[in-house]
Amino acid sequence: MEEAKTPWHQRYIDGDTPWDKGTYTPAVLEILTNKVIPEGKEVLVPGSGYGYDAWAISNAGYPTTGIDIVEFAVSEAQKIHQGSENLSFVKADLFDPELPTQKTYGAIWEHTCYCAILPEQREDYIEAVANLLENNGLFIGLFFTNTEMPPGEGPPYETSAEDVRRLFAKRFELVWEKDPDDTFPQRVGCEWLMLWRKKS
Repeated sequence: MEEAKTPWHQRYIDGDTPWDKGTYTPAVLEILTNKVIPEGKEVLVPGSGYGYDAWAISNAGYPTTGIDIVEFAVSEAQKIHQGSENLSFVKADLFDPELPTQKTYGAIWEHTCYCAILPEQREDYIEAVANLLENNGLFIGLFFTNTEMPPGEGPPYETSAEDVRRLFAKRFELVWEKDPDDTFPQRVGCEWLMLWRKKS
């Protein structure tokens, strides 16, 4: 997904970023408090934006990399979180087939990337994240199951827990799923938290 083919750069320049709350999503704290990610694992955050989720994960002691296709977002994330240990931000395309040859990760945190891509790209997304994970690596996703958008319109593009289960089952095993313990007030009842393990 090339940046030139998307409106994301201009949206960041215009400040039209309603997904950005200026802090990490509360579900990240739930994941970290419950030590869902094994100690020492490196974590990838696709579509990291201004990097608040990535920062929270790295602040808990996990080496973390955030990637985004928008150079402006990556540059701003680097400024906002400069000096943070175990944290880096890289301009990269999640769908670049060369990306998995550079590095694989022990866990991936998903939030607001899956809902931003076109629904017809979802199978490619699943292949991409599976290829970026080591065997038995963890995929932790906070999915928008109620975007309050008209059917088929977005971004954000709505999904359902049933669709996620169906699409991810080819490459992943579902470990658990639940309502997040906490979320932003505007998103109560709109999200579903899932933990998947890559099949070896």
